[in-house]
Amino acid sequence: MKYYTEIVTSHTSEALSVLLSDPTFVLPRLFKSIKDLQVNELSYHGRAKYMGLEHEINGDVYSSLNEITYVFSIKHGKSLGLGKLIFSLQPNKVSISFKYEGWMERASSNIINMWIKDFLNDFEEDVRMERIKRKI
Repeated sequence: MKYYTEIVTSHTSEALSVLLSDPTFVLPRLFKSIKDLQVNELSYHGRAKYMGLEHEINGDVYSSLNEITYVFSIKHGKSLGLGKLIFSLQPNKVSISFKYEGWMERASSNIINMWIKDFLNDFEEDVRMERIKRKI
């Protein structure tokens, strides 16, 4: 599954870099099935339940000047899925690229597309509120 989109934003690249590199800000908003997320520096581990199936998500966050990359695996028993989420920051614009293959790929593609659209619809307000909260 592949998904690519761009969103216009009024927020600075510096503020977006801080927020979009934080798994506690991004992952629960983007993947609504994640319920228990633990972050240890640049790594994260979470549990989720989708369509009645419990699974784990593990990954790392990599940040550079204008790009934030989440590399992750999803595991359910012996079944595995691998994915990558990339935020590319440009002045007044964020590009989002999402790739995933493996466990539940076909069954989850519609819901993930819907979750990404919800994330984008709430993006400006969520970032604004989080910037106020964190005083960024």
